[in-house]
Amino acid sequence: MTAVITTRDETASLTATAYHYTRIVEIAGHTLRAHVERGRFDHSIAVVDVLNDHLTWTPLIADAASNWWYSTHAPHATTDPVAVLSPIADRLLHRAADILTAPPATLTTSTPGLSPRVRDAVSALLAVTYSYDGERRIDPDDIAWAQTHGGALHILEHHDGSVTFTKQHRDACPFITSTGAQECDAECDFVHPANAKLG
Repeated sequence: MTAVITTRDETASLTATAYHYTRIVEIAGHTLRAHVERGRFDHSIAVVDVLNDHLTWTPLIADAASNWWYSTHAPHATTDPVAVLSPIADRLLHRAADILTAPPATLTTSTPGLSPRVRDAVSALLAVTYSYDGERRIDPDDIAWAQTHGGALHILEHHDGSVTFTKQHRDACPFITSTGAQECDAECDFVHPANAKLG
């Protein structure tokens, strides 16, 4: 289902050091504000906020400047902020629409494809990482980041009842293909995110 995005207001401005574009829209009964500002790299942002019940803005999603800054140009007297920044706002608003219109997902003991042991292992992982009453929400940006850094998620159920969750190994690694019975062949080498080239 494609969400309807209705624009309510938009503004743009240009100074000698930066330019910005802001659009207020309505999506699925929610009021959202997309704001993109292009200045120096460390002073550039692209974010979508949602208006909450207290009539204050709450961040919903953001995009790292490294994903769009290099494809824009420095402020200049002829810069058209709407032409340059509205496509970035459009992408963010469509991501926000996907979030707001997605059906809620609930993980239960009857979730197909998830063994009770894996479900219990996820519970244990949460407990040992965030305490016995741990709770952690993983945002779409975190999921997208994890999908593009490191290996794919592998879940290995072992005969002794333990479960391994790993992103450290490639699909063809002997550790993965043998379900943990063999050692890694030391050919699982992923680029560290800090060493990845920007732009």
